Amino acid sequence: MPVGKTSAPPRQIIVLLLATVLGIASMVFLVTRTVDLAERGEIQLSIGDEVFAPGNVQRLSEDIAVFGPLPFPDLTGGDRDIVLQHLGDDPQVGWTAFAMRPIDAPRECQILWEAEQTLFSYTCGDQTYPASGEGLFQYPVDIDEDGDLAIDLNAAERAVLAEGE
Repeated sequence: MPVGKTSAPPRQIIVLLLATVLGIASMVFLVTRTVDLAERGEIQLSIGDEVFAPGNVQRLSEDIAVFGPLPFPDLTGGDRDIVLQHLGDDPQVGWTAFAMRPIDAPRECQILWEAEQTLFSYTCGDQTYPASGEGLFQYPVDIDEDGDLAIDLNAAERAVLAEGE
């Protein structure tokens, strides 16, 4: 038995084409308007999380005891490469998170953990830093009631803005 050919009525095709064109035009308008507002500073685009949550303090403190301070490169392509350090025996206290390099240093210049000397050495100079990361930008660290650690990644931006005021 032959199957008959069906086609959409011309009015339906015109409505679908018009809706598609209007939808594309609306998306282009929204994107260009958002970019324009962001360039003028009227809105702030935030890509990525403001808080980094690496996990539970019990597990993290055990990892640091075995492997040393944990480096976390900025996976968004930015420059917020950090090191997470735990000092002491109590997983609930003794946490620091700090920049992996001095302020304004190029990204290829970083600190390295020297386990025997319990300090960090700088790859682009002869500076050293204590195990706490003192002398490097410190990120605020918070522990919630479940023992999960959170690091405020936007603290550096807020510090720069506060200096400019």
